[in-house]
Amino acid sequence: MEGRFSDQKNRPSIKVFYDCDHLSVSDFTGVLLGIEEEGIPYDVQEEHTSDVLELAHKASLDSRLGVGVGISKEGIVLQYEKLDKAAPLFKIKLYQKELFRNIGANAARLVKKMPFKPLD
Repeated sequence: MEGRFSDQKNRPSIKVFYDCDHLSVSDFTGVLLGIEEEGIPYDVQEEHTSDVLELAHKASLDSRLGVGVGISKEGIVLQYEKLDKAAPLFKIKLYQKELFRNIGANAARLVKKMPFKPLD
């Protein structure tokens, strides 16, 4: 996978923050593959919180592209920096693995200003 686990704050990329106390990257690789398939770089960062809305909000503010994904046992949230923390673009449950690639692709499509893939 093209993305990386890094502290590269200056690189324009989608930020993916996840709850490392309860999950590992192998739990959500489909999300990363969805981003990668759309050709947008991403950075994965470990966090010590299970509040998925907080993770996504923080990730979007940290991203130079304004797009963040939060992942915890609560689910996966796609957030845009200009939206309210409590009203993200998309939210799915962690058991909805068949939607992981689409939510990742949607993060990249938000950057590219393209229509979103369905999440139903």
